[in-house]
This record gives sequence, structure tokens and C-alpha cells, in this order.
Amino acid sequence: MQHLMYKKYHIQTVTEEDIPAITKLVNSAYQGEPGSKSWTSEGNIVAGQRTTEDIVRSLVQQPDITMLQCIDEQQTIVGCVLLEKKENTLYLGMLSVEPQLQASGIGKLLVEEGESFARDHGYDTVTITVIDIRHELIDWYKRKGYRPTGNRQPFSNHSSKALASFSFMEMKKEL
Repeated sequence: MQHLMYKKYHIQTVTEEDIPAITKLVNSAYQGEPGSKSWTSEGNIVAGQRTTEDIVRSLVQQPDITMLQCIDEQQTIVGCVLLEKKENTLYLGMLSVEPQLQASGIGKLLVEEGESFARDHGYDTVTITVIDIRHELIDWYKRKGYRPTGNRQPFSNHSSKALASFSFMEMKKEL
């Protein structure tokens, strides 16, 4: 994949060397800043780490998965997203932005890049899953054109556990 430039950020594919930094970023983004109650954090409803280096490595090695990272001018990874080619849709997941940079447009940039990737690979829909009690996040995706499909999946994550009762809600965007 070519490197795409966006003002002070560029997007490129995650490589093996990036795995430790990507793992740290994902865990930080999903846990939020200590002592803060960010609308993007799930730290109050999920205990443990969101992912591990082994999980990220196994994802990056799968042929139907591409992980993209957003790099700033100092060559620091400030965001990432997982893109998985499925039979009828591109799945977008693990969207993560450095906590102090959330609400700066990096998440939107990564979602748009995922949608562009979907179109480039012949998909006309992008599917995501969101924890169904994260209403602010659901509203953010709705503003980006994603709509609930009615499908739900139980929460499962090999590196964390639920502290509340919830499930994953599927949302889809027609491109």
C-alpha cells in the first residue's frame, strides 16, 4: 500500500516492527487516560488489556487482514485501524487513537481511509461492531453514516473481561 499524506499525518500499513507500539496504543486508547472519563474509553466496563502483542501479531499475519497506522510528523504512531476482508463486507475494527489526541480528527481520518480501502477492494459496505452501551460512540458512528443492522454478538475478548452486561452491536455503512 502506498503512503498517503494528510496534512501533518500519513497512513501506512502496520509491519512486524510496529506491533509493540500498536499494542500499547490500542490498550491506551481503550482504557483511556488514568483518572479521566473519556467518551472513547471502555475502562469502566472492561477489565484487563484490550489486546496483546501476540494477538496483534496473529492479526497482522492473516492474509485477509490489513492494519493501518497513522503517523505524525515526529514519526510517532498516533492511531490505527484493523480492516478485515469478509465475504460480503469489509469489517473495520480496533479503531484506536492516542488518548490525548482523541477528537482531533485522527479517528475520522482512519475511518475514511478504511472506507477508501473497502471501495478499492470492491466492497460496497463497511461493517463495524460497537459495545451497545457506549452511546456516545454509537452516535459518533451514526454521524459517519453507520446504521445498526439489528445483529448482536456476545462480548468476547481473550485479554479482558466485561465488568457490566453488554454485547457487541453491529453497524453497517453503504458506500
